[in-house]
Amino acid sequence: MDSMKVIFLLLYFLFALQSYYSIAQVGDPNFGARSKSLGNTNSNLADEWAMFNNVGGISGLEKGTICFGYDKLLGIEGFDRIAVGIVQPFKFGTTGISVYRFGDDLYNEGLVSAAFGNKIGFVRLGIRANYFQMRINEFGTTNALFLDFGGIVELIPSLSFGAYISNFTLSKMQNSEKTNLPVIMKIGFSYTPVSVVSLNVDLYKDVDYQPIIKAGIEYAIHEKFFIRTGINSDPFTAFFGLGVYLDRFHIDYAVGANPYLGTTHQASVSFMYQKKDEK
Repeated sequence: MDSMKVIFLLLYFLFALQSYYSIAQVGDPNFGARSKSLGNTNSNLADEWAMFNNVGGISGLEKGTICFGYDKLLGIEGFDRIAVGIVQPFKFGTTGISVYRFGDDLYNEGLVSAAFGNKIGFVRLGIRANYFQMRINEFGTTNALFLDFGGIVELIPSLSFGAYISNFTLSKMQNSEKTNLPVIMKIGFSYTPVSVVSLNVDLYKDVDYQPIIKAGIEYAIHEKFFIRTGINSDPFTAFFGLGVYLDRFHIDYAVGANPYLGTTHQASVSFMYQKKDEK
């Protein structure tokens, strides 16, 4: 079993470097099943999961919210991703704290982040400070500190533009080789031609690799029920998902399918612990 896990781990690294699914990658732990079902087109999503996707979007929350997500990659034991975050708006801006983990005792990554965002007119801006730790069994542990920055601009009520950069500090791992952390950038737009349909397109770029085009569509069957789909260009990956938005709960599910490595599933739940009428 361990030998099989090692083989899949090597495959995982290969595809992670190419932003396969935009799954666990140093410095860019995209999360949230809504985002995933839209092909990880998240540069314009101003929700609680913006803490993981584009920190500029956290100022879109009006009430305190806690979120939890779980991702089972390829059905392989030990290839699990878990994310927890809490976002709290104040009069002076919005703050957030999050924890992310991938892996098991053989190999694991962890990321602890603190963020601040604010809305200035039609512009949402945010910054995130991160502590990253990577551990490989029998090889030891290494870590790094880095910063991210992102923003969303509402050009007109139906059209917004988002941009995000991870590790603009050009930080390195604290190992003997001083390994560079990736610098990741993404830009995109979101267009709502009618109230029940949202179209999203992102251009995702790790500075060391070719850019990836991502696209997604969200359709509101009802004000509380949503269906979504999305695609990524390289490697080609298709996504599908559902969402149920109750009074204080958001429940989302997503699946991504690649013709070579199969499928991965993600579920996420958010709870608004402040009532809508609370200030």
